[in-house]
Amino acid sequence: MKMLHTMLRFAPVALMAGMVPALPAAAQQSDRPMPPAFLRAMEPMVERPEPSAHVITTGHRGRFANRPVAYDAIVTETPVANAAGEVAAVVVTYAYVAKNAGDPGTRPVLFFFNGGPGASSSPLHMQAFGPRVVRDGDAGATLVNNPHSLLDTADLVFIDPPGTGASMPVAGVDASSLFSVDGDAAAVAQVVQQWRVDNGRTGSPFALVGESYGTARAAAMLHSAAEAELPLPDGVALLSMSLGDTAAPVISDMAMLPTLAAVNWYHHPSRRDGQSVVDRYNSALDFAQGEYAKALIRWQVMDAPARAAVAERMARLIGIPAAKLLASDLRIDKTTFMLSLLADRGLRTGQLDARVTRPIADSNFQPPFDDPSMTLGTSTSATLESYLAEELEYRLPSAYRSLNLGINFKWDWGENESYRSRRFAPLIAEALERRPDMAIFTAGGLYDITTPTYAGIFALDHAGIARDRRTTRLYAAGHSVFEDEGELARMSADLREWAHTLGRSGDAR
Repeated sequence: MKMLHTMLRFAPVALMAGMVPALPAAAQQSDRPMPPAFLRAMEPMVERPEPSAHVITTGHRGRFANRPVAYDAIVTETPVANAAGEVAAVVVTYAYVAKNAGDPGTRPVLFFFNGGPGASSSPLHMQAFGPRVVRDGDAGATLVNNPHSLLDTADLVFIDPPGTGASMPVAGVDASSLFSVDGDAAAVAQVVQQWRVDNGRTGSPFALVGESYGTARAAAMLHSAAEAELPLPDGVALLSMSLGDTAAPVISDMAMLPTLAAVNWYHHPSRRDGQSVVDRYNSALDFAQGEYAKALIRWQVMDAPARAAVAERMARLIGIPAAKLLASDLRIDKTTFMLSLLADRGLRTGQLDARVTRPIADSNFQPPFDDPSMTLGTSTSATLESYLAEELEYRLPSAYRSLNLGINFKWDWGENESYRSRRFAPLIAEALERRPDMAIFTAGGLYDITTPTYAGIFALDHAGIARDRRTTRLYAAGHSVFEDEGELARMSADLREWAHTLGRSGDAR
């Protein structure tokens, strides 16, 4: 059971690619069934019989940011090697390149990938920034044109890392080294460089765009590119940051508190006192960095009145009774919060998106899959398969793997390392020393308990990356900001503005 819980702690959720801690059995029954989508995600990979390097190009038209754009869709298979130098897998990328878009030397190329580990690029590709996206309606999942795609501003390349999507291992070759922080990063970094070379874009500005564990992958890719003497990108966008460095006592509690305050604000309109959610978040952040952190450090020497005063202030911010906070020495874990905030209504909150609720009594699956904000459907995979075949003329060699928990389970974090111990932000700081003009963009959802927004910000601060070296945006959304149409529009506009700065002197601010 210990190994299962370890795997679940870092499992991406269908198309959400978030890391979801297992809830303790004491909180909810742990002998309930696993959802069918989870079981499918654990099925063995279907290996490719041999390496292949097909390139398929089709022509299309669309309208993005109210601008008509003619573009080519380019599906590319790129063989990648294992640690022994043998071709061990074929990585598939899906690129969209605008026609007659001016000087390619100034037009950026953005390379997208999601997280997991074990998640394909399908969330960012088919729900957020691709020219065609999947939307659920009364008739089920359908493909629609995407007005929020960034194709009016930059060319887009979506990458399925090894073991995900259509990027499968080659039969008879050991691909295990690719299912590690360093092996995965090296392979994806090489795919990025190979695409730039093959498509004549080595002179174009380019950037990495990662979500969730994809932000850790982006950091590891910077390190890998430097070691392999590959060009460093002009920019890196980090969405729903998952960079480690916040597992220590005091730090983990402090980093979580502003998010819990935002969730409390959302669920209790009568207690908002005229504040916006950003106002409440910032108030909680000030408290967390000052009075709260000091109290956690000095708790054992504080007298009862002083303890009570801090607990009362904290209770007003996050909605948990002061007596309960005092009983836990001001520490509150995610599970306790999710099950306690709305207990008087018989509800629990989601974790990936804490705005979503469900009656506690109606949790039918084993934790963490009873999270009401977790999407475990396969409609996007099925629709994507049709899209690739019918519109991009790419025939998949096997079923598309939006989620592969098999590689998540065996992911190699490094010798004596784990997700909680590995630090990724210093790799970004290291890259900035080599390339000071590299533009950094960060984004997070205010209602995301899985990867709290301040946790990533703190990791970058702690790595010595100055605030004026990066663009920081917060959105009134959960882990996958793009699931909110309005917030997707905001994030798309912010990324479009940021992309315009790539390759220019100075950095984005």
